[in-house]
Amino acid sequence: MLQSVREERARHFRMALRIGIPLLFFIFALAYAVFFHGGTIAFSTGAAVIFAAMVFVIVYFIFFALELSRKETLLDRVTGGYHYTSFLDRVFRDRPRTLAAVQISNLSVINEMFGVRKADNLLRMLVNALDQDVLARFSKRGWIGRKNGAEFLLAIDAEPETVEAELERFVHGHHQMDDVEVDFTFAVIRNNIDDPEKALEQLRDLLVQQEQGDRDIEKSLVSDARKLSLAEQNVIDAVHRKDLLLHLRPLQNLHSGETDIYEVVVKMFASDGSGIAPGEFLPIINRHNLGVEYDLLIVEKVLELARMVDEKVALSFNLSPFSLRKNSFLDEFHRRLEASEIDPPRLIVELYERKSHHRLEEYLKRLKILKHWGVRLCLDNFGSSNASMEYLRHFPFDMIQFDREYTFDLENGKNLSILRSFITMAHEMGMLTGAKWVDSREKIRIFRELGVDYIQGFAVGKVIKEMEFVRMYNPLKEQ
Repeated sequence: MLQSVREERARHFRMALRIGIPLLFFIFALAYAVFFHGGTIAFSTGAAVIFAAMVFVIVYFIFFALELSRKETLLDRVTGGYHYTSFLDRVFRDRPRTLAAVQISNLSVINEMFGVRKADNLLRMLVNALDQDVLARFSKRGWIGRKNGAEFLLAIDAEPETVEAELERFVHGHHQMDDVEVDFTFAVIRNNIDDPEKALEQLRDLLVQQEQGDRDIEKSLVSDARKLSLAEQNVIDAVHRKDLLLHLRPLQNLHSGETDIYEVVVKMFASDGSGIAPGEFLPIINRHNLGVEYDLLIVEKVLELARMVDEKVALSFNLSPFSLRKNSFLDEFHRRLEASEIDPPRLIVELYERKSHHRLEEYLKRLKILKHWGVRLCLDNFGSSNASMEYLRHFPFDMIQFDREYTFDLENGKNLSILRSFITMAHEMGMLTGAKWVDSREKIRIFRELGVDYIQGFAVGKVIKEMEFVRMYNPLKEQ
């Protein structure tokens, strides 16, 4: 039996005693006063009213107690584990050495294929499997909670490295549950800060990194909440200081041979000068609602850079779809664009989403506003998800860049066939095409034969820093 279920049953029993014993005393006292006082049983209108009032009070009191019990439950009603609030209370109370998060990555697919009932049953099975196969190895010195959806939290009073090893063993042994294929991601953190809730938020960031492929489960390292808290503060401070540095990747035009587009890569640095990877700072920015501030900072720096270099050079940069969906962000973007007097087609906004937005029509209206200004739009990592085709069906992008899976492994005949069909489709729709990860002359030859418009990679040129870029393309450099 789960620890959470045992504790909930004990709580219900204690509540039953608290309700039952006073009620029994109350009933016996009232019955004696009304019916047996003086040794005779007397029925009267007054006695009937008192008895009815007594029944009403008892019924109302029981109802109130049951409602209170429902509101104060410790359990997640689907899985039987602790719900997030009660789980957090126990972490605050006992301060276990290790916190972990386990997530079913493909729950949405399972819901679509097998239905909600099957998915809920799978979640219950997972909680019981974690209890019997992971917590049992630590003598049940821990708890399992559910935060939301398919994300489960574990608090275990053991060393993080040991917990990580057990979770790796668990994940590799449970690829299939209830005749359903299950994909897991997990993260482990040392709980050594005063605010466990903050450590749990950091776990969420680590899971996001796993989903984006920034970390490999086989090579995962235990994270330290104290170090992550320092990194988190460094990210927040860097955004407020506007301490971003732009690096630029060249894109070569295969038709003209010129390099006339550069893709902006954002680098962030802590106050001590150490670099912070995008996979680390982007989840922190999103969690602290700094996305709009960060994207406006990128726009500001890109416009500033564009003013300092030759007008024939275009800059391609990524903006969050969450920012682009906000009218306030678009208004500020437009104000800064007009003030810069930059020719709008020199700006190429890159978009990349794994899923299409559930209010796609409203989102596309905002993208049309950008196109109306003259800003070009590029659908990045095209072919990585069904969302790519969904967006392409409804919106005329200026350019698409193919996912690395299609451009990196050209020896795969299927990839080559799919890529050829994508290129033909894009050109028929009037869009430019781009290929990344081009690292050899042979690949350049293949892409030229396929008709790709732009290529990027080591075979084209290295990433250059902002000031080097300005020195290369500043029209006044000779003066």
